[in-house]
Amino acid sequence: MKLEDHFALGRVPFPKATTTASLLRTAALEHALQRLRFALERETIALLVAESGCGKSTVLFELAQSLDAANYNVVSVSLTTVPSASFIAQLLAVMGLPSNRGTKAETAIALVRHFRALAKHNVVLIDEAHLLPDSALEDLRLLTADNLDRRSPFSLVLVGQPLLRDRLAEPQHYALWQRIGVRLRLRPLNEHELALFLDRHMQAAGATSPLFEPAAVVQIFQHSRGVPRLAQNTALDAMLVAMAAGKQTVDADAVQQAIVDLEAF
Repeated sequence: MKLEDHFALGRVPFPKATTTASLLRTAALEHALQRLRFALERETIALLVAESGCGKSTVLFELAQSLDAANYNVVSVSLTTVPSASFIAQLLAVMGLPSNRGTKAETAIALVRHFRALAKHNVVLIDEAHLLPDSALEDLRLLTADNLDRRSPFSLVLVGQPLLRDRLAEPQHYALWQRIGVRLRLRPLNEHELALFLDRHMQAAGATSPLFEPAAVVQIFQHSRGVPRLAQNTALDAMLVAMAAGKQTVDADAVQQAIVDLEAF
């Protein structure tokens, strides 16, 4: 039997990609979006850090979706584990532009000129930026302020794990660190928010009544520490355990067994 059939759901719960229906718009999420929009308006660099699984990519997606396409040209980069010499070339590729065969400096100048020629407000969003090599971070510093015009050719949002904050604070990147106007850290959910998170996902899947018992929610919170991705994985495994046991709701025993199974790997 399928999971959705057993629990009388209309669709598979906990999709890999967050949907509008399953997204829990917490105060922290709204605050992050507000501050990031402020950074774009001020044309300053924004930094958002969070532990893996806390919703960094979701914030980036929501930010991009909220920007008017008539006024904003958004460039999103997430494949950041690239050789340092090819980072600018990667930006060109993402934008659908031909790679310049000249020197790295000439390629950078061509990229800046392209940005400046566009009538729209240019925004570059870089996810998993903690993986960027040092030289790529230096490229970003140079690209966001050329010598002839101190106005940046694009707004920059750097998103990554807390390691990114530590790397930017190193002496070699201090010039870029100083130019960051908005700094944010996304925290895990608290216990109350986690309960709402689970309910939101269940409702999005078509549940008409709560499927997770209160004690089960407590167990999921304690195991996941409020990290949404970990909570989601634990909850889904607990649903499978509950289904195998013929239970119509997920209780603490089902969660505990799911945790044992997960930790057995």
